[in-house]
Order: sequence, then structure tokens, then C-alpha cells
Amino acid sequence: MVLTTRIPMATRLALVAAVIIFLSWSTPALSARSNLSYIPPSSLSSSSNDPLVFQLNALGDRPPNCPPCPEPSCFNCLLPAFTCAQFGECNEYDGTCSCPTGFGGQDCLSPLCGSPADGIKRHPREGDDCQCSEGWSGLNCNVCQNSIACADMTMGGERLGENGTCYTGGATVHQSFQECDVTNKKITDMLPDRKPQVTFSCEKDDATCNFQFWIGKKESFYCSLDKCEETLESTRESNNTRYDCEKVQCSCIPDRMLCGESGSIDISDFLTEEIKGPGVMKCKSGKDGKRTCRFEEPGMNSLISDVFGDDAIYLSCSSGECVHYSQVPGYLPPQVPERPITWVIVSAASAIGIVIFSVVLLWFLGRHYKDDDLRLGSVRLPQEEADLMKDHVPATLHWEGVSYRVGQKALLENNSGSVKPGEVLAIVGASGAGKTTFLDLLARRNKRGTSSGTVLVNGRTIADNDFKRIVGWVDQEDLLMETLTVYETVLYSALLRLPRDMSLEAKKFRTLETMQELGILGIKDSRIGGSGVGGGAKAGRGISGGEKRRVSIACELVTSPSILFCDEPTSGLDAYNAFNVIQSLVTLAKSYNRTVVFSIHQPRSNIVALFDRLLLLAEGRTVYSGPFSKCGQYFAEVGHPCPPGFNIADFLIDLTAKRTGNGAEDHDASQSGLAGSSLNGKKKTSSPPSRDEETGLPSSSASRVDSTELRTRPSSIAENEGSQSKTGSLRSKSGRLADGLKSAFTNGNSNGSEIHLPEPSSVRLAQLIKAYKESEAAREQRSEMDLFLGREDLEGGHGARAAAEELPDVTRQGMMLRSYKKASLWTQFTILSGRAFKNLYRDPILMLAHFGLAIGLALFCGVLYQDLTSDISGFQNRLGLFFFILSLFGFSCLTSLGVFANERALFVRERSNGYYSPLTYFTSKLLFDILPLRVVPPFLFGGCVYFLVGLVPGVAEFWKFILTLASSAVFFISIAIKDTGLANLVGSLVMLFSLLFAGLLINRDRIPWGLRWLQHLSFFHAAYEALIVNELRTLTLTEHKFGIDIQVPAASIISSFGFNSQAFWWPDIATLGILFGSFTLASLIWLILFVKERK
Repeated sequence: MVLTTRIPMATRLALVAAVIIFLSWSTPALSARSNLSYIPPSSLSSSSNDPLVFQLNALGDRPPNCPPCPEPSCFNCLLPAFTCAQFGECNEYDGTCSCPTGFGGQDCLSPLCGSPADGIKRHPREGDDCQCSEGWSGLNCNVCQNSIACADMTMGGERLGENGTCYTGGATVHQSFQECDVTNKKITDMLPDRKPQVTFSCEKDDATCNFQFWIGKKESFYCSLDKCEETLESTRESNNTRYDCEKVQCSCIPDRMLCGESGSIDISDFLTEEIKGPGVMKCKSGKDGKRTCRFEEPGMNSLISDVFGDDAIYLSCSSGECVHYSQVPGYLPPQVPERPITWVIVSAASAIGIVIFSVVLLWFLGRHYKDDDLRLGSVRLPQEEADLMKDHVPATLHWEGVSYRVGQKALLENNSGSVKPGEVLAIVGASGAGKTTFLDLLARRNKRGTSSGTVLVNGRTIADNDFKRIVGWVDQEDLLMETLTVYETVLYSALLRLPRDMSLEAKKFRTLETMQELGILGIKDSRIGGSGVGGGAKAGRGISGGEKRRVSIACELVTSPSILFCDEPTSGLDAYNAFNVIQSLVTLAKSYNRTVVFSIHQPRSNIVALFDRLLLLAEGRTVYSGPFSKCGQYFAEVGHPCPPGFNIADFLIDLTAKRTGNGAEDHDASQSGLAGSSLNGKKKTSSPPSRDEETGLPSSSASRVDSTELRTRPSSIAENEGSQSKTGSLRSKSGRLADGLKSAFTNGNSNGSEIHLPEPSSVRLAQLIKAYKESEAAREQRSEMDLFLGREDLEGGHGARAAAEELPDVTRQGMMLRSYKKASLWTQFTILSGRAFKNLYRDPILMLAHFGLAIGLALFCGVLYQDLTSDISGFQNRLGLFFFILSLFGFSCLTSLGVFANERALFVRERSNGYYSPLTYFTSKLLFDILPLRVVPPFLFGGCVYFLVGLVPGVAEFWKFILTLASSAVFFISIAIKDTGLANLVGSLVMLFSLLFAGLLINRDRIPWGLRWLQHLSFFHAAYEALIVNELRTLTLTEHKFGIDIQVPAASIISSFGFNSQAFWWPDIATLGILFGSFTLASLIWLILFVKERK
């Protein structure tokens, strides 16, 4: 378009002449010699009419005594004498100028150096050149050269950072800047040493542009263009920009080239009066990156045409504007390919299907067929497997010098005895006598202390492994799985412990036969049950206490042991059930030639009558060991007969019990001796009247002895009390106290290799112990041990030795009778898995709570977080959702603490009795903790919540999401810490620690360097980062900010949180796998090394 606005002829001629003259004199040589100034006609005429001009011209040189002119006042653009250059705005409150970008000073005439990123820190130019910051160029350092320079730019108060881009296309996004060289040939030829340049800038919001004309790096005049409209046209060949501005106003800078500088013309009035607009700035960018422009304005075009023969000002420009990369004109955000939702739905359905399949599979492993419930006699077995209860080697047990100490304290010392097949040995004694400790030593249970002595089986010393194969152990407490039936409990013991080459039918037959022998076949389908306290399936009352004790015995008897040890089998039972249990043991010994040894506390008389042999302990020493039928006669011979009608077991316990206070021990000895003499027909010596122990008054019952009394409380007064003084009594008490303290403090301090028990607490007990050592029963047992050990050959010893050699070798004959190869590891695993699943689905409260919680919270989160948006708020919601999910499944893992804690005692007993390997138990327990309680809930939760909230609809992303949730587990704490309360505390602290370093509560980059290694111990950190990366790595967020829609890759935001957008498989999933494997391995090692029986 050619602009044809005409300028008055007189003005045009005058300007043409002035420009010609100026350009002809504008060389440095002419300018140096010339003092001519061109004054436009309008200026001359105006000056000639101004009286002040004539007065100043008339003054010429001022007289010496003329006072100096007043200094100019401070700059105030509100006064007529001051103006804001670049058409800057004047502040009406303080009279300062608001300058365009790149200009400063009081009057906006000073170009600024540095860069726009420096803000108010930019400094004015000093001299002719401006030192720009790195990446910036231009006369006033406004043009960016690369995107790195834009990193420090702020937009809407926020730093662009790596999102900053230097856009050089010339179009205006917010505020564009261009620096141009004038390329009109005649103009550049006439100004060879003073390069003409133009700076051009535009603001999008105000629709304004600024134009400055520079000569020799000094601004000559400036123009403001208003009501501008930008047009951008992009083709394959070039990008074309065009600014059409309706109004143009220009102004000269006084005393600058073309504006009144010495030797220069002054076009101020021309610019003010003739340049009105419209103005056009057209630019074209080619493939080579060069940008050619032209500036057009009617008045200026006429001047250029008349003087230089060009139709406009030709320019070669470079542009640069710092913008967000998504604001670059023509930028197209990456289009997320539409993902087929069908396969994701199929994936979710597959997740639910896996849950159902797993449940069915586990039920199949733990199934219990009806035909397993076989009645006795309904099984048809070969003859070699039918007579199973007789399939054992009779075993005679001898022991000598059995002693035990813990640290520096002795508990047992020099105990000897024996028991033969078909006999029942009862170990009795007062509380603290050492019954359970002695029984543990005979059964070779793991003890904390140090034991010594000799134990022979059929006259031979056998290894511990061989010994455990021929013995059974029944603990004092009934440790049974409460959800199983009686038949299942005994059958699992048979399946795990009987030889692997025995057929399944034979094992079932043995189970049923054992149950029949113990009288529990009628309750075989009844569940063991719990205490009836609390809730759940375990709360219901099951079988009685006596029945539970017989089930415990059946679990040991099913392996057909030669020797059966029972620790207080009547503990906690009523008299009737206690009798039934002991009667069952006696029947086993008599009918099947087994050796039964048990400890018992305060048995009733009908139970005592069933004993074959008796071992009486007192303070860790043997008081009697021999046939029970000779027990009464023996104690009568040593001066302590049992009163008629008195339970001999109670009598012996009272006789050997440790008493304290007021000389009771000595009096017991004398009183018992007197009683014994009277009952044997000897004359009873007189004794003074007894007194009440507490009041000291004469007792009404002390003068008589009731032989049928069921208690034998001794008199509180010594036999010779009447003749003793109070001083003597005090001395006696002091002496006994000193002896007791001496014995207590010297226990174990023998200054030698041996540690001995303290002296007996009473004279009577010492006499009883000594009497037994010298008894015929003790001599017979020593003789047998001497023969077995080859220490001496007494009279008739050859025959006894031959008889000893005829005793069967338990180890050799046991190997001949049956194989000792128990169930294989795989068989153990399948059996334990089936048992664990039965326990799980028969007490389903915990499992259903996990499933219901997963589904319920998935629906709740689906409502709360539904339709996640792709903006900053959606980003925040995703972070919150993932954090909640991890917290949910993390703290739900604490239920693992109770899974093992409830079975710890059962595992310790079964392991010590040789049921299975710790590896198979751990694997099955881990499977039935991880699979139903740790894997299934994430499948249910993920399958529901994934689509409700609108997460990334991708098959791979969905399964990665499930994988991450299913990778968290806590099992080590429950194994390592026995106390449930402490385990819960430690587990909660571990969870809180992991949440602290997950990445949401503290930025990873802000963690002190010395503590950053802690985040690698947080499995929440790896899981949280994996979930975030899986969801947000390819997501683009669109946020309406700065008045535009800014598209920000979510990867750039998660990097500012300290996360690595490439860290899904490594190190996140790898870290989860390593942590899970490490804790699992540590749990197994701890289970093997430390969770074992230690009494």
C-alpha cells in the first residue's frame, strides 16, 4: 500500500534542502569545522517575535559581576519545563516518570544495560556502549538471544526457569522487542561512521508500539504508535508479521542528531506536526533466519521518497521475546493418543478374576473331603499296615546324676532313676521342687542353662536326633489351632510327622485309631474352639479342657512314640477329666507296652492308685524313686508313715514342702518322728501343749492327734520350748537366718568347676534325702547303671549284663521297622498351606474386613476424587490420592503383627516336636498373609478406584498401579518382637518414618545431605514416586494463568518436588523389591535362629 498524504510544498522544499545540506556536512571533517545551524522557517519566525530571544541575543557575554543563573530544580514531570521521554507516563503523585522497558533515568532518556530479567536492578548506560547480560543484545539490552537467558525472567510473579523460551519470530506474545539496522543505501552511504538503527517494541495488552531512531548509538527521536493491530501469517517459506497502527506521534530529543545538535538540522516541528499516522511495520522471516522489515508512515514516506528515492525505511531486524514455551505462536501441545478403554476394563475385570481364582485355588488346597471322615473299621489296609499301634520299639529309660544350673544358680542336683516299658512314672513334688525342669531334661528339650548327667535308652546312649524320633512331648498348655476340628488337628500331625513312605490311608487309619484309644473319636468333627471371649469364629466354646488335653496327647501318640513325656497333663482340669486323662495314659502304657513319664501336681487318690513308679523331688533333689507300691512301706521304714486314709501323694508333698517361719522345719522333723513311733506301736513321748502360730495361745487341738485328718499342720512350738528361754529362741532364729543367707549367697560360688545346690531347708528333708541315697532302691539303680556303663561287675553281673545286651537297640530296630524320612518340604508346604487357609476362611473377620475396607474406601475415594482434571488442582488431588492409598495399605499391613503373634507359641511347640521345617511354615504363612490380605485388597481397590477417579486409561499403567500397591508388606516386626504391644508401637513408628520420607511432607532436595540416605529406607518413598511417575510422567497440565492457558508438563512439576520422572522401574520398583526381599529374608533368618523353644 502506497501512502499519498501530501505535505505543504513550502515545508517539503525547506526539509529537502535542509536534509541535503545536513547530509553533505555530516562527515566528521565538515562537522568539526562548521558552526552553522539550520533553523526551520517556522522556528525563525517564531523566534523573531519573542522579546526574550532578542534580549538574550543582545546580552552577548555576561558581565563578571552578574550573579549566576539559578540551578535547575529537582526533576518533576508535573512541571511544564520537564517531560517524560518515550511518551512515558508521569506519576501524578510524585512527579516521576514510568519508563518503558529498556529505558531509565529521571526523564527516560538513558538506555538501560543488563537484561529485563534484572528488573529494577538494571543500570543506565555509561558511554556509548551498553554491557548486556549473557544471552541478551541490543542498544538497550532488550532482545534475548537464547532460551537460557529467559530462565530468570518472571511471568505473573513466577520464574520461568527451564520453561522459558526465547521466541524470535517477531510476533508479539506479551511484549516483543526488535533491533534493526537501517538498510536504505543512500542513508547508510551518507552516514558511514554513524550507523543509523531503529528499535521497535510492542505490547499485546495495550495494543501499542514504540519506535526509536538512533544515529551512532544515540537516540535521535522516538515515536508512539497506538491502536495497533497485529497480523501473523505463517507459510512453509516464511513467517510474516504486520503491525497496523492508526495513530502515530513522534518527538525529538533536544540537542541530538536531527533534533538541534550543533551542526545538525532540527526536525522537531516536522515530527510533531506532520507525523500523524497511520504507521505500518511489516516484517518477513525467511528459511535462512534473516528478518527483513520496512516501516511506513505517510509523512515520513514522502520525505524519504523525495530525498533518497525510497518508498519507506528499510530495516534488517532481529527480534526476541521471553515467553513460556507453550505460548510460542503456532505451538501445538502434544496430543495424548486416545487409549482404548476396552483393554483397561478387561484388565480391571482380570484383577477381580484373579481374586476369585485365588480364593478357589486356596480352597482347593485346603479342601476337606467328606470321605476323609472315615469311621474306624471302614478303612481296608494291607496286613503290614493294619497293626500300626504296635509299630514301635519298647524303651527302658535310665538316668543318673542329672543336674542343671542357670548361670550361677543350681536348680537340680544328682538325680537318678529308671522306668520300663508298660510303666507309668509320675513325678511329684511341691511347687518349685523342679518337676518341670527335670522332665524337660529327660525329654532333652532346649534349655537356657547347663545340664549334666547320663540318660540311657535300653542301656545305650543315643544321639539327640534319634532320641527325638522315639519320644513324644505333651506341653502343659494345650496349644492347638482353634478353628480346626479334632480329626483335622490329629491328622495334620500324622501327615507331617509320619514317614513319607507310609500311605495316606495308613496315616488316616492311625489317626482314627489313636483317637479311639483316647476316647475322642466321638468328637472328631467338633472344632477345638476358644475361650468364648471376644468375637469371631474363635470365640465360640469348643471341646472341654480334658478333651483338649487328650487331643494334645493324640497329636504326639499318633507317631507311635516309644516314650511319651507329659508336663502336668491334669493342669487346669477338674477331677473327673483329670482321671480320664491319666487313665488314658495308663491304658497306653499297659496295652501297647509304652513308657509314659509325666509330672503331676496334687493328684487325687484314684489317680495316685494308677501310678506304677513314683519320683518324689524336693528342692531339686530326689527323695524317692522306685515302684509306687513300695513307696508307703519305704517312708514308714524311715520314720514317716502315711496316716491311714490319707492321700499318700498329698502326704509326701506336705512332708517335703519347704516351710518358713518360727522353727517349723525342726519341729516338723521331731513331730513326724514322734508320730511315726506312735503308729509303729512305740511309746509316744510327751510334749508340752502347743500354741497357736499367730496368737501364741494354747491350741485346743494340740493335745490330740487326729490320724484321719487330711492335713498335718505342725505345732508352732518346738518340743523343748518349755525349757528354752526367749534368748535361746532368738539365738536359734538368728542362727537359722544366718545359715539360710549363707546358703543362698554361696549357691554356685564354690570357687571350682562345679556348682551345688544349697543345703536342704530343713533337717528332716536332709535326712530324707540321705535315707534315699542309702536305700536298697537307690543301690539297685546304681547297680544297673554300673552294668550298662561297664563300671563294675558285681555278683550276678554277667547275667544282668547279658540281659542288658538283649535289650533292643532303639535306633537300629526303629530304622528297620520304618523309615524316618518325614514329609518332604513340598508336602509340608501344601499341608501347612491348606491348614492356614482353613484357619483363614473359618475365621474370616480379618480377611473380610480387608476386602470390605478396600471396596468401601475405593468407592469413597471415587466419589471424593471423581473426574480428576488435568490442571494444578488435579495434580494436587492425584498426590493426595496416592498418599492416602499408601497410608491405607501401609497401616493395614500392621495386621500382620497379629497374624504370627497368635501362633508363635504353637509354632515353637510344633517346631520343637519336629512337625515341619521353619522354611515351609514361613513360606505358607507368608503366602497366606501376602496373597489374601496384601494382594487381593489392592486388586479390589485398584479395580474400583482407577476408573472412578479418572486415572490414566492405559493397560500398562493400570497394572503398574496394582504392582506398586501390592509390593508393600510388613512381616519382620511380628517375628522379631514377641510382645504384641511393643510390635504395634514399633510398626507404627516405622510407618510414620516411611511416610515422613515419602516425598510429600518434605522435599527431597531440602533434606540435609547427611540424612538423605534415610529416604532409601522408606518403602513409601519408592512406592509414592512410582505411583506419581506412572500417572504423571506423560501427562500435560493446562492451567489458566497470566491471562492465558499455560500448558505445563507434569514431569517438570514433579521434578520440582524432588522426584525423578524416569525412576519407575529403577530405582523405585527395584527398591521395593529389594526392601521386600531383604525384610522377608531377615524374617526367615530370625525365625530360624531365634524363634525356638528356650526354657
